[in-house]
Amino acid sequence: MDVLDAIRSFRPCVGFQSRPVPAEKLKAVLAAARLAPSQQNLQPWRFVVVQDDERKRLLAQASPRGKLIAEAPAAIVAFAVEEDIPVTVGGYISAYPLDVAVAVDHLQLAATAEGLGTNWLVEFNEQKVRAVLAVPEGIHPLAVIPIGFPAEPNGSARPPPEDGRKSPDEVVAYDQFPW
Repeated sequence: MDVLDAIRSFRPCVGFQSRPVPAEKLKAVLAAARLAPSQQNLQPWRFVVVQDDERKRLLAQASPRGKLIAEAPAAIVAFAVEEDIPVTVGGYISAYPLDVAVAVDHLQLAATAEGLGTNWLVEFNEQKVRAVLAVPEGIHPLAVIPIGFPAEPNGSARPPPEDGRKSPDEVVAYDQFPW
């Protein structure tokens, strides 16, 4: 599957099969995340793959959407390493959340290409995630990504949208901000 096919077919996965994700598929999606671009190539991300059922159960308790974490064969937690990126965007916001977001997007598209489903969860209690995974200070969890083979054939209980996307004229302008 090429990248445009992965972009078009990606949907957040809302249910997973119980079969484990083969190690080579996990390595492939993590490799894609590792290759993401970052400001000054500082790569401020770290990923923890959680496959242990007890640890997944505890991690699930950190999120109101924990059922997805608990039922997925694995969950990948994406972290930002604060000291790895002193760069700011526009002089007012740290770049590390953006860089990690690009890496997570690469991970999700690679997972789609591998026939896997993912769901990017940002609703979690940071302190509980820190406790479950023994995360030191200066490292910030930014996403919990359940990953596995989708229970539904298209990876989601929802069909791909036929419409509903804003038109190019609503989101793209040239030479100035016209809205």
